[in-house]
Amino acid sequence: MGMYLMRQIGPRGVYGNPLLPDFMVFLNWKELPWFWLGFNHFAFALMMMALVPAALAFVFGWLTFRSRVTGVYLSIITQRSATR
Repeated sequence: MGMYLMRQIGPRGVYGNPLLPDFMVFLNWKELPWFWLGFNHFAFALMMMALVPAALAFVFGWLTFRSRVTGVYLSIITQRSATR
C-alpha cells in the first residue's frame, strides 16, 4: 500500500516528478523499476497486500515442515515468529 501511495503523490511531491517517487529522485534513479509498475492501480496494490505475505508464509511454512521440525524446536519457531 505504501508503494501505491508513493505513486499517487506524483507531481505534488517535494521534487515534483510525475513518474518517480521522491526518494527515487533523491537517490538519482532514472526510471521506475519494473516491480513498481502495477502499483499505480489500487486494486493491484490491494491484491499484492494479500498475495505477497501469503506467498512468504507459504514458503516459510513449507520449509519448516519439510525439514520435519518437531517438538520443542517447532514451538520455538512458532513463538518467535508470532512475537514479531
